[in-house]
Amino acid sequence: FSFALLVLVTFSAQAQSKEDRVWRRVQDLTKAVFETRDSIVIKDLVSSRVSYGHSSGVVENKAEMLHNAVTTPVIYKMIEIEKVSIDVSDDFALVRHNLRGVSVDAKGAESPLNLAILQVWKKEAGKWRIWGRQAVKIAPKS
Repeated sequence: FSFALLVLVTFSAQAQSKEDRVWRRVQDLTKAVFETRDSIVIKDLVSSRVSYGHSSGVVENKAEMLHNAVTTPVIYKMIEIEKVSIDVSDDFALVRHNLRGVSVDAKGAESPLNLAILQVWKKEAGKWRIWGRQAVKIAPKS
């Protein structure tokens, strides 16, 4: 029975596509940055060589990105992801998606969040890690 279970688990893991594995990492990063602010999870998901660009034009390295993601007073609500496309080639993946929601600043002021995001992921030491990210503002949903 144990052998059969091991074979089934191994087969299931192999059956998961590269796109699925990359998408899981994208979801984990989104949750860690916009919800839990978990520095341990973020460290594992982000390459030491990351270039992390925001829609404001600010570009951060890993240390800056990690610090700002964990310490920001901004709260994010109603985060939705749409229009996902993933293209995997060997050890690189390009992920595009729109992220919508609401940001709430330290004073309680709400602002709509409408971003198109391009992420570049690279497989490092057997794990997909984000290497590049650029967000741009887009029109609200109509």
